[in-house]
Amino acid sequence: MDKIRTRSCVTSFFMLAALALCPVAPTAGAAEADAKQRPSVSFPHEMHFDVAEDCLSCHHDYQDGENVLDEDLLMETEPEETMVLNSMDREELSAVSCVSCHGDDAKTGPMDAFHNQCISCHEAEKAGPVMCGECHVRP
Repeated sequence: MDKIRTRSCVTSFFMLAALALCPVAPTAGAAEADAKQRPSVSFPHEMHFDVAEDCLSCHHDYQDGENVLDEDLLMETEPEETMVLNSMDREELSAVSCVSCHGDDAKTGPMDAFHNQCISCHEAEKAGPVMCGECHVRP
């Protein structure tokens, strides 16, 4: 009987020790905290408007490899001089805002869309920031 009790106590001890050493599963808010590790980007829309060839240099709707976005749609809205990307109220967004197509459920989400579009243009033009902290400026 003592052997059984001893074996049971030792087994219980090791099970509790193993449980104590296991990492705790992250809470639902932990993933959001990780995603918001860097601050949102302040996007100087007016400055980009001044240096881009046209609005379709950035805004796009590709079908069969061709940008078919009607530039007149872009003229229906008056963008702010500087916008904070990915923190806008989605109910107030126009049909041509980035997250209207690159929302959370899209094939290419907002973060990948911004990174692909912005960084590839900055590298091609040899102008503008390409490093994380140059766009995601900490206060």
